[in-house]
Amino acid sequence: MSKHFIAATTLALASAGLTSPALAQVRVSPVIVSPADAPSPLLIARDAAVRCAGRRVEPIYAERLSPRVLPMSSAFDREPSTQTLRFSINEEGRPRSIRPLPAAQRPNPTEDDQATLAAYRFAPGRAQADCTMTISLTPRPLAEASREQLAFAYAVDRARPAAVVRALARPGDDCRTRPRPDVAVYPSPDAGRIPPGGLGWSVTRWNVTRDGRTSDVETLASSGDAELDAEIRRVVVASTFQPDAPRRGCIGAWTRQGATLSDTPEPEPTGDPLKNCPAELRARFTHARLTYPTAFQRRGIEGWAIVRYDIASWGEPGAIEVLEAQPAAAFGEAARNIVRAGRATPGHVAGIRCTDRVIFRLPQGDEQPNID
Repeated sequence: MSKHFIAATTLALASAGLTSPALAQVRVSPVIVSPADAPSPLLIARDAAVRCAGRRVEPIYAERLSPRVLPMSSAFDREPSTQTLRFSINEEGRPRSIRPLPAAQRPNPTEDDQATLAAYRFAPGRAQADCTMTISLTPRPLAEASREQLAFAYAVDRARPAAVVRALARPGDDCRTRPRPDVAVYPSPDAGRIPPGGLGWSVTRWNVTRDGRTSDVETLASSGDAELDAEIRRVVVASTFQPDAPRRGCIGAWTRQGATLSDTPEPEPTGDPLKNCPAELRARFTHARLTYPTAFQRRGIEGWAIVRYDIASWGEPGAIEVLEAQPAAAFGEAARNIVRAGRATPGHVAGIRCTDRVIFRLPQGDEQPNID
């Protein structure tokens, strides 16, 4: 008997110096780095093209890929390059079996890229295989990036690089630190027309008067959802801050996900003649904490994976293999980690080719995670 596990979402570097009498006598000449040679922030613009069997395919819903900001860059980062995701399209027009195509030198597409593609929609009734999303990476100095690119990077990067904030500032802007709120108004959860699995964003700029009221509220850039943009402007206009010196150029970013995009898991495979996984051993095996892939959690995209593995007599899992993961490989990696960190109490029996179906489901309302 196998177990089904449902994973649910849950929401300094220190440097030290060493000195010694011997080292104290060593004199090191300083390295002089000219401004032209110093690493400078880069914005990596990313554009995607989809092909199936070598022919261009246009989705009926797609999202732009967010730019990446590199605060420190090297000559290697300044060269254009490409990344690739392989996938198929089912009868419903949903991308399936999303897998990064390993690159020889460049980093592979990220979990965010997999989640973005999973939200795409293609024409229903036309299942296709042998599809690729080719991501073109075009580096450019931050000073040459457009306002929309900068705002997009600011909206989706939780770290909010200071270089992006400076690049978005206009002459005369002095709102480096936002004044303390007095009355905070929040956007309606129903605002926006974002499809299931989609992610909308809006970046807004405003000034603050001496008495704490907002003025000159405007949308700097957004994902294009006019209803969401209008709601965010309404929220900023209705909010107030504690009286202080007036500020110019305050910037805020809001993101909004669509409804949950569910997925129907397939049953675990049966009929494996080499399988020897006693129920007694399975009862002694405890899986690790169930962790949801972050990018898919943020978008409300559900998934599942089927994992096969052995269990040693001393309780350690091994030979872990992802048999299937949908809609993307990220769910398979998460399931692999769940099994890898699990343990069974030691005994005299080992397990061969045990299988688990790991279901990643987002709780609805007050629903609690459950494990069967």
